[in-house]
Amino acid sequence: MAANVHSLVQYWKKFDLLGFQKDLDARATELANKQEESDISRRRLVELCREFKKNTPEETRRVVAPVLKSFQSEIDSLCRRSKAAEAAFLAVYKKIIDLPDPVTAVEVYQSAHQRAMRAQDQELQNKRLKKNSE
Repeated sequence: MAANVHSLVQYWKKFDLLGFQKDLDARATELANKQEESDISRRRLVELCREFKKNTPEETRRVVAPVLKSFQSEIDSLCRRSKAAEAAFLAVYKKIIDLPDPVTAVEVYQSAHQRAMRAQDQELQNKRLKKNSE
């Protein structure tokens, strides 16, 4: 049992929950910034497409239209995938960001367990000594 608790403490120390939470926090901030950049970029792209349609002869527009539609379809697909991935990340982030680090609690448990085991050993030793002295 003591070995299991010791390995549990070592695992959580190596995992470094507080460092992991700081990294997640930084990534969440990065993600928010990238979302803003992406929205601005997408609006600019829509604007460029409108200008292209307005300033290009009908014949050229007809030739280019399938390519533009394919690009727009791919962009829409990538946006949906990106939003789904971001939502999944944020769901995990919300669950992990405020978790307390279990290392301290497990170490306190381990220390209390060791003291209890020593007390039990001393009690047994006292009983043996009393028995022998009688």
